[in-house]
Order: sequence, then C-alpha cells, then structure tokens
Amino acid sequence: MNRTSTLLAAAVLCVNTWAATGGPDAYGYLWKDSNEPDGPVFNWIDITNTGTLVTGLGDDNRIGPFVMETDMPFYWYGRKLFWVGSNGYIAFNGVGNLASPFPAIPTAGGVNDHLAALGSDLNFSGVGNPGRCYWYDETDRTIISWVGVPFWSPSAPSYTGSNSFQIILDKTDSTITFQYLQQTGLTQNNDLVIGIESVAGSIGLQHSNDVYPATNYAIRFYMPPSSTLEVKDATVNWSTAVGSGGVFRSRNGAPFAMIANVSNIGNTNVGGFNVQGQMLNTSGAVLVSDQTSIGNILPGLDTTFTYSTFFAPTTAGTYRYRNTISGITGELVTTNNERTHEVVVVDTTTATHDLNFHGATDDGAGLGWNGGNGGIGVRIVPPYYPAYVTHYTIRIASNTGNVGYTLKVYDDDGPGGRPGTLLDSLNIAPAQATAGNQVFTLNAPLTVTSGAVYVQWYMLGANINIAQDITPPFSLQTYEVLDNIWADYRDRETADFFLGLRLSQVPVFDVGCTGFFGLQEGQDIGAQTAVRAWVTNFGNQPVTTFNVKYRFGNGPVSTQTYNGTAIAPGGQTLVTFSNYLVPTADASDDLCAWSELVNDASATNDTTCVQLQTWVGLAERSLLPVTLAPNPAVDITMLNGLPAGTWDLRIVDATGRIVLQQRLVAHGSPVTLPLAGMAEGTYHLRIGNEAAQWNGALVLRR
Repeated sequence: MNRTSTLLAAAVLCVNTWAATGGPDAYGYLWKDSNEPDGPVFNWIDITNTGTLVTGLGDDNRIGPFVMETDMPFYWYGRKLFWVGSNGYIAFNGVGNLASPFPAIPTAGGVNDHLAALGSDLNFSGVGNPGRCYWYDETDRTIISWVGVPFWSPSAPSYTGSNSFQIILDKTDSTITFQYLQQTGLTQNNDLVIGIESVAGSIGLQHSNDVYPATNYAIRFYMPPSSTLEVKDATVNWSTAVGSGGVFRSRNGAPFAMIANVSNIGNTNVGGFNVQGQMLNTSGAVLVSDQTSIGNILPGLDTTFTYSTFFAPTTAGTYRYRNTISGITGELVTTNNERTHEVVVVDTTTATHDLNFHGATDDGAGLGWNGGNGGIGVRIVPPYYPAYVTHYTIRIASNTGNVGYTLKVYDDDGPGGRPGTLLDSLNIAPAQATAGNQVFTLNAPLTVTSGAVYVQWYMLGANINIAQDITPPFSLQTYEVLDNIWADYRDRETADFFLGLRLSQVPVFDVGCTGFFGLQEGQDIGAQTAVRAWVTNFGNQPVTTFNVKYRFGNGPVSTQTYNGTAIAPGGQTLVTFSNYLVPTADASDDLCAWSELVNDASATNDTTCVQLQTWVGLAERSLLPVTLAPNPAVDITMLNGLPAGTWDLRIVDATGRIVLQQRLVAHGSPVTLPLAGMAEGTYHLRIGNEAAQWNGALVLRR
C-alpha cells in the first residue's frame, strides 16, 4: 500500500524487452534468463499440493522465520532461516520491511540480505482475495511460490491483477532461480524491482527496475566458483538489546547499562578495532563516553559486551546512545559502523507522565494511507511495573477528509511477542478528529504488570494524516497496520509518530486511625466521654464514605460512617462518634479505633489504641476550682486555685501524643507552667490525684 504523504510521480513503463544475461556484481554473481541459449529452462514447479501454506500474509508485511533443512550458500556466507514478504521477496534476516517505494538493488541501509523475485506492492488482504503463498523444503532445494497474488489497489476491493511466481534455492549448485508463470495488472507507479542483495547492502545484483517480467520466464543467479573480493566488514549489530528498540527509563532510577553487540558480516577476519559508546543529550553534548577494543572476530560471528561506564538518568528528556566502530583498515562498507539507540527518561514522580518517542515538532505533512484503510502502531515498554495507563496521546497533522479514527491498545501476548489480546478500543468521531494535539481517556484504565503493550491509530476513511517526527533519534518501535495486519514500519529508521500513552500514579486507597483527640495514655474515665479519632489518608487518591469503629476492651463495637468532604492524599480529619464511651466497671484496658475502607492498601496503619482507666463513680470525686491564665498563652500559663498537695499533670496534643508529663507540688499559690518548645495549637490539660481532678483546654499561640 502507498502512503498518501509520499506518493511518487508515475514512472515511465519500460518496454518489456530483456537482456539475456547480467552482472557480475562486486562479488562475482551473474544472472542468465530463459532467453539465453545456456540459461535456465522455464519449468514451473507446482507445490500447492506438496508445500505448506504460508499464513498471516497481508498488505506490506512479512512472516517468519522459516527453517530450511540445510543451509543455502549465499555470497560469502550461508543462511538457514528466511522470512517471506507479502511484497514478493524473501529476507534472510528479521529486520525491516520491504515496501513501496522499492529501492534499487544494491542499496546500502534499509532491508539488506534479501531476494526480490517481484518486489512490488502486492496484497493478500481484501474480501475474496485469491492470493496464496506456499513453501516447500527438502535437503537439496527450497521453493517459495506466490500463487495468484494481486497488486494492491486504492479502489475496492483493494486489489487488482494476478501474479504467480516462485523462488527456487538450489543447495547443490548454489543457484537462485526466479520463475514467472503469470503476470497481469499494474502496480502503483510501476514501482517494482527484481534482484538479489547481500548482507552488506552495497553488494548485490539487480535484474531489472520498474519493468514487468514476462510470463513463462525464468531468471537464474549464479554464485561464482570463487571470489577475489575480500569483504572486510564489521557492524554494530544492536545496542542495549536485540532489535535496538527505543526504551523508557525512570528519572533517578537504576543506572542505564551501556551494552552493545558487534558482528563480522564479511568473509575475512576483522580484528584490532575499537568500539566507542556515548550517551548524548538533545543538544548533542556527550554526557557519558567509554571505549572497548575488539581483538578478533571470525566471519559470521559476533560478540556482546557491556561498557564499564553507566549512564545515570538524573534528568528527564530524550537521549541518544550511540555506538561507533573505528580503526578497521581496508573495510569495504563503513555505513554500518554506527548505530544510535533512543533512550527516553521520564519523570515518574509526577502525577501523570507521557510515554512517547516523538519530539516537540513534526514534519508538517504527516502520514496516511491511500484508500483510508490503514494505521500506525507503536510498541511501548513502561519504565516500571505496575504501570497504570489512563489516556491516549496523539497529534493529527491534517484531516481534510473529515473522517474519524480508532485508538486501540493490545497486549504483547501474540505470536513472537506481537500484538495479541485487545485491551482497549476507542472510536474518535470526525468532530473530535481535528488537527493538533489530543488526549483521550481510555474506556477503562489498564494496569500493565509485565512486558509491553502496543498502541494503534487506525484510519476510518481517506485523507487524514497522523503527525510524524523525522528528527533523530528514532525508536525503531513503529509498525504499519494495513487491513489490521501488523508489520515493521518500512521507514522506521527515519521516522517516529506522535502516538503514545499517558500513565498516572497507580491508585492507592489507604486510610488509618492515627490517634485520639482529648484522650491520653493512662487517663481516668469516670463519666460518659466523647470519642474522637484522627483519620489520615496515606494513599494517593481522595477518599470518603468509609467506616470508623472503636471498642474498649472486649466491649461492644461502635461504628461511625464518614461521608464528609473527601480527605486529600496526606490529609487528616477528625471523626467524632455519636456513641459515647460509658464506663461500666472499674477496669484498665485499651480503647482502640480503626478504619474500614474497601480496597484498603494496608492494614498495618488502620488501628490506633490508648490505655484508659475506667471507674464507676469517679465523677463523685471533687472537681478542682482551677483556672488557666493567660489562655491562649504564648510562653507560660498559670494554674490558679490548685490546692496544696501533690498532683499529676499531663498535656496531650490533638493527636493524643503526650507532650508534657510531670508531678506538681502545690502550696496554695499559683503554679507557673513553662510552655517553651511546644508548637502552636490546642492541647488537652489534665490535673488530678485520688481525691480530685480537673480537665481543660490549653490554646498556645506564637
């Protein structure tokens, strides 16, 4: 399928005449066709009954790997695995997706190490599409056949024409044969390529470009008996992990390990070279740098190493982890000596934080799919677990078609860690699908406990474009979704999309009783007494409508429902019970209060207790004629009217904490109480002995 933002001008259709031979390429490969007297004879091999159907092919995707019984010799190496591309090719590695516009062969970068029998915009999707693909493997040969596969079309039913062709890998003589049984119809912009390309990218042999093959026609590529080309080529294979996909890290989280893998993709030893790893900020300044020396790597082998220096993610932002090879004399290919890996550091302490790989600005054009039946996906691995996903984030570049789109989240439980279970789906109406930044709430929050999720934008009509970022670094975590079939985005090395997810703090509901007001440890209770308990919100969500209970000893439980103003995270409120504490016996026991909240996160902070002495008839003790002055006080207050004798004094703060406890000896004159060091607030003051008591409030102001 073509992209609406990158449609090419129509190419001139070449005359369908053919040279009979071609090559050699830099390695020595030649090709001959069935028009050449000593060339291959067209001999179609039907494997529709003996081969295995390749399932899962759609529009612009690849399926694999498929394992051959024996290695296929190819250039200076051998391959045992291959991937089948819906667009008429097989690849010998799982990196990238060959799609329109199809590059000439050879082209360094992009999808290398492939065989393009009919590299064109083919399509297996659409109602009634007759396209099929089969593969057949035996010891001496492997055959892959595309049968009745049409070209993609922007018009219903999204396909046109028919193509039947096959690739034959002969392990006995190392030849590669392309055969064409049927070819009708035209591909978009006459954009097609036929040829073979090595892992080096810059070495390959093209048969034709933008020319349709004839029917009953065969092309055979011949490996040279020997090659004088010495291919000295090392590459940075991946950074951080296989695939080099962008990652998210938490600010002030664990140090980021700088890991790299380099491999020898040439045919001769490569040794004595250096690899430098650097972490750069958005301005290109080097924050961390380290280097290692590689002694020797044999052809076809690789080595993985971790630098001794780590990157500390102390500041939120986007960073580039760059690995560069240097010091190889006579290296054939140098364009693969550097790989950049995107690292996004997120401030996870904020109430919400966005996970996306795009920068602040877009390319101004965006991307949409011709025909309006396509989308984009982004793979996201949260920087921590559990991750609480609440919103989609997206920027639409334009919507001249005035159409809507869908936003979806998938689990990574599909085959090979690809999209599997649909976790959320949201339909955005045309009125909401306006150009610019948008944030949409998921139908229900998602909690991600492991692995990755995939977020998808999908068009519901033509002429709507999602914004894209073409400024490096790039995440390599982007996908194209055509007819709901996922494939690596064809230009993932040069673009990211304004599509992501917003995380919020995982909701924590947690309240607990933290003390009593007016009741202190060891207090004598001889009459009905009000019970007031402090309740604190230890969670991160406002809370209301929950029960608070109290009980003295083994007595009955009193319940009070709090349904007042929601208590903010970290906040506190005083709950007053309508049921008084009434002494029924002379006893010493604990008065305990506790909270009961649905889904309470922790039971360890729910309960507070204080030991009390209850007396039946204690109210008959005389009440002291004591007054406090000044009250409110600043630094001191005076106890007036305290009879001569020995008295116990306690001052308790509003939480029930004893802040002052001492024994006083009064001589019938005012007693001075120093208050220095006590904080401003309201306190409960108690004075008493076996014969008399006094309780009162003390207010302290600074």
